[in-house]
Amino acid sequence: LLRPADRAWLYELLGKDFQVLQELFRGRRQIRCFEADGFAALKGLLPPGPRRGLVFIDPSYELKTDYQRLFDTLEDALRRFPSGCYLVWYPVVQRKEALELPARLQQLQPARWLRAELRVKAAPSTGYGLYGSGMFVVNPPWTLPNVLQDLLPWLKQRLAVDGHAEQVLEWQLP
Repeated sequence: LLRPADRAWLYELLGKDFQVLQELFRGRRQIRCFEADGFAALKGLLPPGPRRGLVFIDPSYELKTDYQRLFDTLEDALRRFPSGCYLVWYPVVQRKEALELPARLQQLQPARWLRAELRVKAAPSTGYGLYGSGMFVVNPPWTLPNVLQDLLPWLKQRLAVDGHAEQVLEWQLP
């Protein structure tokens, strides 16, 4: 989806996943793949030269510390590049850090944000396991809420595993 003048820098810490990523984009001059920590690399990329940019953050969340590290990284990124658009993927799981993450992200400055979640089944009775996914967008495009109002119900209907599927869509665009 990159336009001719666009560039992408992709970071993956795990060797096998990095190899897959690198192979997928081999020969694409607009895309650079790095086997490195994306959290650490982001500091050196902001603000981008054209003063326009989209940052997609997709941590593993395997460590509880990933939640705080995400928050700290995003807070720092917003100081460096306050007008950037930041997309953060997060798992919907029964873990304290995961459940608190959207509310914490809503406190960041600037206060323009959108939260979209899709839960495809009931929360597991064991307390473990992914039952949905969320996206938190800082500085979202103004058209995004309307697009998601139409799209989320359609996705919920098609991806539902049981009768407990639900969607969440909230935004603040002062």
